Amino acid sequence: MKIPSTAACLWLILTQFVPAAATPIADTIHIQKSVFETITGMPKKTDFLHVNLNTRFGFHGTLEGTGQEKAAFKADFLRLQITGDITDRIYYKWFQHINRSNTPNSLDNMPSSIDCLGIGFHITPALSAFIGKQYADYGGFEYDANPAEVYEFSDYGNYMTCFLVGADLIWQVTPTQELRFQIIDGRSNTAEETYSLLPPGYEPAKVPLGYSFNWNGNLFDGRLLTRWSFSFFHEGKKDNIYLLGLGTAWRQDKFSLYADVFYSAEDIDKLGILSEISALTPQGYQVTDCSYLSVISRVDYRPLSKWNFFLKGFYETSSLRKDNPDMEEGKYRTTYGYQGGVEYFPMKENLRFFLVYHGRQVDFTRRARLFAPACPQTQTLSLGIVYNIPIF
Repeated sequence: MKIPSTAACLWLILTQFVPAAATPIADTIHIQKSVFETITGMPKKTDFLHVNLNTRFGFHGTLEGTGQEKAAFKADFLRLQITGDITDRIYYKWFQHINRSNTPNSLDNMPSSIDCLGIGFHITPALSAFIGKQYADYGGFEYDANPAEVYEFSDYGNYMTCFLVGADLIWQVTPTQELRFQIIDGRSNTAEETYSLLPPGYEPAKVPLGYSFNWNGNLFDGRLLTRWSFSFFHEGKKDNIYLLGLGTAWRQDKFSLYADVFYSAEDIDKLGILSEISALTPQGYQVTDCSYLSVISRVDYRPLSKWNFFLKGFYETSSLRKDNPDMEEGKYRTTYGYQGGVEYFPMKENLRFFLVYHGRQVDFTRRARLFAPACPQTQTLSLGIVYNIPIF
C-alpha cells in the first residue's frame, strides 16, 4: 500500500522530536499538575472540580477499492470531562462532546453530545448508585475502553447506542468482584423516530426500558479480568432484545490480551445493520427477528515503558432468524476487521503518539447482493496523537 506523501512527511517530522526507546529522557511536562497549577504555580486544594479535555487528532490516508486515495487531518475525538466530589458520599460526572449536535432527543430530552451527566451516591463502602445519562453496562473490553483510545470500533461498537438515561446500582462484593444492575431507557427518541419505517402491525412498548446485569471480575492478582453482562430491552408490545456480552482479558507486565464475544437476538432490528439492507428492498422497513454475532480481540506487547505494539481483529455476522417480506431467513453480511499499530508514550499514560493501519472488509451473501451494492475493502493509515489534557 502506498503511504500518502503528506503522512510520510509528518512521520519524518515526528521522528525528529520523539527520542529513541534506548535513550530515556526526563518528562518535560509535569502531568501530575493541571494546566491551572502549571500557569498559576498554586497547588489545587479541592476535589470538588476536576476538568480534563480528552482528545484525539489524526492524519488519515485512505486507500479504497476504487484505487482513489483520500487523506485529511481530522479531530477524531473531543470530549470535555468534568467530575468532582460534592461530599464524601455524593459525586457527579459530566462528559460533553464538543463536536456533536446539541439538539435534545425527544424521549429523554438529552442531546447526543452528552455521553454522561448525573449524580452518584456512595450509599455504603460497598454499595453505590448513579442516576442520569450514562454508558449502558453491555460488558466487553472494546466497549469499556476510553473511546479516544479505540482507533476503529467494530460494527457492534459503531452501531450500538451506548449512552442512555437511567439508574445504575453497583455492589462491590469484594475488592476484586463487582456486580452491577442497571435500568435505562431503551432508546433516546420515540419508536417512530428511532426506526425509520416500522414493520406492519408493530406496537411500540408503553414502557421501553432496558435492564442489564454485569459482572466485573479481577482474578489471579489482577491477571484475569472479566466484563460479562446480560441485557434485556422491551422495545415493542411483543418485541424484545436479548444481548449477551462476554469480555475476558489476561494481563501481564509486558503483555495483555482480551477477547470479547457479543450475541444479540432482536425481535426488532435495534442494531440497524440489516435494516440498511432492507431499506433497499421494494417495501423497505425495519426488519424483525434478526441476530448479530461479534468476536473482537486485541493483543498488546510493551517491551519498553514508552513503546507499545498491538494487533486487533474482529469477525462479525448479521442474520435473519425468520423470513421477512422480500428477505428470506439466513446470513446477509460478514465483516472482517484487522488493525496493527505502534504507540509511543513520551510522558505518562495520558499522552501518546500513534501510527495505526486499519483494514476492513464487508462481504454480502447472495441474499444481500440482490439488494445491496458491493462494498469494497477499505484500508487506512493513521498518524496522530491522543492526549487527555488535565485542565484543572
